[in-house]
Amino acid sequence: MFKRTILGGVIIAGLYSCGSSSGVKEFEVTNDTDSEQAEATTEMIQTNPNAFQENLIAFQECKTSANSPGDCKEFLAKAVCEYYGIEDLKEGGNYIDYDKIPTKLKELDTWQKVGDFNEENIQLALEQLNSFSKPVLVFNSNDSYVHVVALLPNGNVIKSRKWGDISVPACVSYFPTRPNKSFIKNGINYAFGAADGLEIWIKN
Repeated sequence: MFKRTILGGVIIAGLYSCGSSSGVKEFEVTNDTDSEQAEATTEMIQTNPNAFQENLIAFQECKTSANSPGDCKEFLAKAVCEYYGIEDLKEGGNYIDYDKIPTKLKELDTWQKVGDFNEENIQLALEQLNSFSKPVLVFNSNDSYVHVVALLPNGNVIKSRKWGDISVPACVSYFPTRPNKSFIKNGINYAFGAADGLEIWIKN
């Protein structure tokens, strides 16, 4: 569960699923003045603000010389880890393949499912992303073809009529089968055909 404390209070956020029953989750949130120890730890983390662009280029170059469709699958995990200075998406010193990310997130107690892709959950995730630099990943949970994207910090948000006027945030999307169509700032509606079945996950 991701944590922030606001006047010692607890926010109860009702999470509504797209096409499934609604549930209620309790979120205890902390402001950005947590503790001196947490601040010191954050300062020691090496981050790379150019990680999304650099890994997009590396991904596309890798695909031009790839020997099989299974090559070059680690670049999204690498980009997220380098951008935020985390190691959550690594195993045995290696960055995990993009299609292993959903399973990995469910195994980690450092990540939490915010909920399905609806207006309330998007706004909650964007607040955490933009105000507290907490990475947000979105993936399709009901599709045989797994695709994972990272929401772009401080990116544009537009209303999508095709998606029922939901606020559509910008994201980072590396397409394994269409590398030249990959991007780092387009709306998430360019990465998925529909909002149905999308899950939002955020680092605690």
